[in-house]
Amino acid sequence: MIPMKKIYISLIVISFLFSTNFFAQPEALVHAEEMPYFSGCEKYKYKKEKKRICSNERMVSFLAFNVEYPEEAKVAGTEGTVYVSFIIDEEGRVTKPSIIRDIGDGCGAAAIDVLNKMPKWEPGKDKGEIVSVKLNLPIHFYLKNGVSNPLDSDDYKITWGTLKGNKIAVDELKANLGKIIMVRNRFGDPVSFDALNFSYQRKKNFQTATSNGILNKKQKKIIKKAKAGGKFYIEVVVHDGNKKIKVGREFELVE
Repeated sequence: MIPMKKIYISLIVISFLFSTNFFAQPEALVHAEEMPYFSGCEKYKYKKEKKRICSNERMVSFLAFNVEYPEEAKVAGTEGTVYVSFIIDEEGRVTKPSIIRDIGDGCGAAAIDVLNKMPKWEPGKDKGEIVSVKLNLPIHFYLKNGVSNPLDSDDYKITWGTLKGNKIAVDELKANLGKIIMVRNRFGDPVSFDALNFSYQRKKNFQTATSNGILNKKQKKIIKKAKAGGKFYIEVVVHDGNKKIKVGREFELVE
């Protein structure tokens, strides 16, 4: 996605990621007493259940921010699930990415690309020792999934203070911290939304934070630490009748 594109990419991770249905390789376990955690959940050191939820949510956000639907697959109408495998080594690095099952038209390569972009994980532990762990991940590519395009929706637009275009200065982004984020429909009328999500990435530094629609401390912290050369993404959920519609806006940060 990364960035997130106009084509919705469904990402279902939670149960599959820690599957033990594949044979272990000598250099890595397929199951450890404490499986690896995606980066950014260190504050839950003594709350493993919350830490696992945090890890899953952050990984889904990372994939949503980075998986790109190949143009070749869009043209061909290719849809389906790519299964990939990789190892989180003792230092938390993603190593030996490989494709278990591909659907063609560049989707497999897109899945491998996003694995190579991942930041370091918190490595797994077994019997008190840090170990390498093999993980398996399905990445679903769907052109239509009953959900509106998350980026640049035709029916809804996100506005935030004075921000315009998709390239903005870091200082300009920070200057809008006190401004109200709004979503307008195609008639220009403001509409209510919830599940406000911020995602920021620069090189292998990836951060994400979600609120109920009002900026919280973690979201403000992400903005304050943002630097030129990074990408910043806003996503909200708008309720349109019985439908929940994801609306997003992406910015490239410059000097």
